[in-house]
Amino acid sequence: MKNSIKHTNLYLAILNRRSVRRYDRTVLDQVLIDQVQHLIVSAEPLITENHFDVRYHDGMLIDRDFISSMGAYGYIVSPPHAIAPYIIGNHYPLVDLGYRVEQIVVKLTELGIGTCYIGTLYREEDNRARLDLPADSRCGALLVFGYPASSATGRTLNSLMRSVPRGNSRLPLDLLFHQGSFDHPTYPTDDLLPILNAARSSPSAVNAQPWRFLWHEGELHIFVKRYNQKYGLGPGQAYRYYDGGICLANIKLAMNAQELEGEWILPNHGYNIPSHPSTLEPLAKWVFR
Repeated sequence: MKNSIKHTNLYLAILNRRSVRRYDRTVLDQVLIDQVQHLIVSAEPLITENHFDVRYHDGMLIDRDFISSMGAYGYIVSPPHAIAPYIIGNHYPLVDLGYRVEQIVVKLTELGIGTCYIGTLYREEDNRARLDLPADSRCGALLVFGYPASSATGRTLNSLMRSVPRGNSRLPLDLLFHQGSFDHPTYPTDDLLPILNAARSSPSAVNAQPWRFLWHEGELHIFVKRYNQKYGLGPGQAYRYYDGGICLANIKLAMNAQELEGEWILPNHGYNIPSHPSTLEPLAKWVFR
């Protein structure tokens, strides 16, 4: 493996992306809107058979009732643009959805456009109707975007929201990464460090960070916790799949930044899954080419 980042802007966008809560009311010009549309249609699929699409909305979608339904932490101020990404399919739909949307998010960050996920899984059925989505679709999160607020008040709010404990703390890599087996967590080697730093930077609902990493026989395996108290009871536990897909996207983009070739293999393709604790669920493995 190489140990240098070739596409620095892409890699820095992965590491530096933060949720933006207050936006400038200025809408994006048509050139940028066209770029956003291109990012949407060109997002790499995890599973080609799944159907991915978005519903476009302007900021009026984020009215007071909708904000209230998302809870206090979902409070967003004056976003000029919003999309409702959704997916239809039977194979790992939420993993694939998170994978595709995070590619869009990182590349919007690279363009200087702020973003914020607003989770919908807790009220997915109601939100299908509200967002005008197909009855058989899955929508893990609404995505709002625009220029971050440039006023002193706006910058203060964005900094404040990033400083709250559940929005700022990241588990250290030596608690997330394992070498050879899950017997003992350890710190990744230098050649894996840029990739794992990108993975660790992945956003997750309520900062649950469900992922765990295992380097086993020259392959990087990703697992997610089967149960995470932060997600709460009920449908929120499915965020482990959506957030896991986000993590897979950050790793893939970091691989691209290092000009490393390979592909994700999912468990339904029949690969040998290393021994792991019953509390963990296999998500995918990266195979280098």
